Amino acid sequence: MIKYTHIIWDWNGTLLNDISASLASVNDMLALRGKPPIDIDFYRECIGVPIIKFYEKVFDMEQEDYSVIIKQYNEGYLRHLGVCSLTDGAVEMLDYFAECGAKQAIVSSSNNEQLCKNVKKYGIFERFEAVLGAADYYAGSKIERAEEYLSGCSERRVLVIGDLEHDAEMAAQLGADCVLITSGHENRERLYAAKAKVISDLRELVSVCE
Repeated sequence: MIKYTHIIWDWNGTLLNDISASLASVNDMLALRGKPPIDIDFYRECIGVPIIKFYEKVFDMEQEDYSVIIKQYNEGYLRHLGVCSLTDGAVEMLDYFAECGAKQAIVSSSNNEQLCKNVKKYGIFERFEAVLGAADYYAGSKIERAEEYLSGCSERRVLVIGDLEHDAEMAAQLGADCVLITSGHENRERLYAAKAKVISDLRELVSVCE
């Protein structure tokens, strides 16, 4: 047994190791505009929720149509996604929590249709009680969806697992514990500043939950 009844997973950068697809898509967009690429360190320093704050640091948004930016990013992301895999230890930990009797859900800022399609692609969709993405592609807050998912649970002990400061913000709003993994989209300094438990390998979750 573990001390949690519910596990809320983030998808991008947490269960799915997709930072390479995201960075490649952004750099494709910069190349189209004749601008130099950014490196992974700059990306991980600037990425966040809502995503428009990131684009404001990378593009001249006074000269850009935000809807075009979003469309181009998602098209590029899907082109590059084929080389991405689940994060090391992801399936192992999904099995671990299932064996412990915890209910598991994905709550993501990704578009819900795209999210469900990708989770199915990686063969783990049936492992979750719920897969909850956004209605659009603008990568905004996901706190409301998490609150709705947990609203019918009178007794709950929740662990949020993610790779962004926003995951820690969501956990605080839910009254949940939070673990952030350093292999995702934000750098270590930002994760430690979020005052959550920080790990470098998903398999460290076993010791966290005991």
